[in-house]
Amino acid sequence: MIDSRSSPRSNVSWRAAILVSAGNIVPAKILNIAGMGIQLQCAHRLVDGQVYQMMMEVPGPRDASVRAQVVCKASCNYTILSGSEYRAGMKLTEVPAEHQGLLGNWGGRAVTS
Repeated sequence: MIDSRSSPRSNVSWRAAILVSAGNIVPAKILNIAGMGIQLQCAHRLVDGQVYQMMMEVPGPRDASVRAQVVCKASCNYTILSGSEYRAGMKLTEVPAEHQGLLGNWGGRAVTS
């Protein structure tokens, strides 16, 4: 299979949380990042095309014990059932300027809002 991403995919294992509705936050796990996109896994089915507020715990590229809580928004491109949980492809949006470089270090290119 050919990977058509403009940036290489980096496999990761980061904790995350997604606001799926008012007052309903579900835990998630970020599986990989490539440019402005991530793939995550969670127990809740996300809706294609919907924008979600989320938080990711992103380790520093030089010291994994230093973690930044990145609060951003992400648009759901797809959701598929994988075993007993869902995998979703998300496009990151509204990433704070102070975290764009950090995510760019992991994702292969600078992430912008």
